[in-house]
Amino acid sequence: MSIPLSEITQAIAAYSEKFTRSDMQFLQPLLKAMNTSHNITSRSNLPGHVTTSAVIMNGDNRVLHVRHKILNTWLLPGGHCEDADDSLIAASMREAFEETGIQSNCLKLILPANVPIDIDLHDIPENPQKGEPKHWHADVRFAFRLVSAEKVVLQEEEVTDYAWLMLNQMPMRRLAGKLYDFARIKG
Repeated sequence: MSIPLSEITQAIAAYSEKFTRSDMQFLQPLLKAMNTSHNITSRSNLPGHVTTSAVIMNGDNRVLHVRHKILNTWLLPGGHCEDADDSLIAASMREAFEETGIQSNCLKLILPANVPIDIDLHDIPENPQKGEPKHWHADVRFAFRLVSAEKVVLQEEEVTDYAWLMLNQMPMRRLAGKLYDFARIKG
């Protein structure tokens, strides 16, 4: 089973409506690929595919970031969708658990279900070790509030460190801007 194309279409529409992105030009590669691909979430789908990330805010309004081993940069916990994932949210929660050890019952969605806080289309460099050419990821990001204390346990095959960054420290400035409004909402 893979995530239905209809769910991805609904997530894009919900994102566009929530954040009134009148200019959806930045998503054109994704929209074009969705018209020609049967499984846009498969990592073998080229020239790009959908990935998911979890934006996890703690009680101090800091956002969890992990240091990606291959890209050597701070990213949100996230990654590729798997055939067993039945929704984008489930994929983001699975990835968060795999990379950080944080259980899904410790996370509460900030926005209504299937409304991403962000969709970011970015280039991924060639990875000869995995036989992957340069391609793009359309990262669908869901925001969660950490509702109970949870120790971070890293998956050291993919990440090397973690940090709870303040919004003004986040490398993803557009996303940080969106999170300022939600930082005031506790619970």
